Amino acid sequence: MKICNKKKYIVGLSGGPDSLFLLDNLIKKVNRAKIIACHVNYNFREDSEKDKNIAIEFCKKNNIAIIVKDIRKDYSNLEKNFEAWAREQRYDFFVEQLEKFNFDKILIAHNMNDDIETYLMQKQKNNLTKYWGIKKETYYKEKKILRPIIEVKKSEILNYLKENSINYAIDSTNFDTKYLRNNIRSKLSENDFEILLKEKKEQNILLKKQYKKIYSILETDLSIKHFNKDFHFNERLLFSFFESKGFGDIFYSRKKNTLKEIIKQLMSSKSFIKIQIESLLLIKDRQYIKFINLQAYKIIDKPIGLLDINEMNYLFLKEDINDFDKKLYITNNWEYHKNDLFYQDKKLNLFYKKQKTSYYFRFYQAIIYDKKNKKIKNSLN
Repeated sequence: MKICNKKKYIVGLSGGPDSLFLLDNLIKKVNRAKIIACHVNYNFREDSEKDKNIAIEFCKKNNIAIIVKDIRKDYSNLEKNFEAWAREQRYDFFVEQLEKFNFDKILIAHNMNDDIETYLMQKQKNNLTKYWGIKKETYYKEKKILRPIIEVKKSEILNYLKENSINYAIDSTNFDTKYLRNNIRSKLSENDFEILLKEKKEQNILLKKQYKKIYSILETDLSIKHFNKDFHFNERLLFSFFESKGFGDIFYSRKKNTLKEIIKQLMSSKSFIKIQIESLLLIKDRQYIKFINLQAYKIIDKPIGLLDINEMNYLFLKEDINDFDKKLYITNNWEYHKNDLFYQDKKLNLFYKKQKTSYYFRFYQAIIYDKKNKKIKNSLN
């Protein structure tokens, strides 16, 4: 376990074997004054108090500071998956204590078994992961998370605790095979770890190359030509596009079928496609993929005389706005007006089609029109 003895550490202490193994080894290398154990009792299980007491007793015996967060909540009303919610509560608590005491890093006791189980879960669920398994170092809210025992097997941890007479808690839910991780764990043998670790390493090398290509694509305008026959690559590319534009949250809680359906539509022969998902308006504009954030998008439709400078800068207009009668109307609401406004004796919609005007551009092009005769006065060419 590689640890710098000059740093100060927040240690996630569940009371289970892994975290106690981590902490017991840590105090052999780091001054106890530089360690704070943090325990979260969710009161989710009937026996969770036992876990808390074991954690407190170990810290008391070894003269280690411990801070406990007791959560009492009606879990029947929980809006998200308990594990995801609990992880957020736990890590937020760790970060809070890190900042409060001005410590350096957070230590989490994931082991080799956790790493491989996660890898197999990701494969089985066909996740759009950016890394197979669990990384040794990550960041949470810009704070560094270290996993010093990620290369230690569970059997080694249990043997160590037995040899050193260290009491630990056992999470009773770990044996319920209706949960995917527990089901995988029940069938997993440490004898297979060497092969699985090699396979995981190879998969991460391929994934790293894939994401390198994805990030280089995202530095340009995303186009249909960037998609290929590898559907998983296409999903990762599109999801990375959404993340880079600030729309990742929309898809985190959605089923993967959402991405599949979007890709299916984008790869169709249609030149123009508009897909709205919450505040995201995704546009296929011939070969290019564009987006509009509807929360920031402005629909303008008013007399020119009432237009303010910010609205004017928002629209694209070739001519000088001062060359037009202030009583004329200006709009970018082309979809609303596409069949009632005329340009060069053609309905706006037909003109756009004939000119093959960019679908995305239409949302920002200024249209100046006479409200009485419905004629467009500015140039749309």
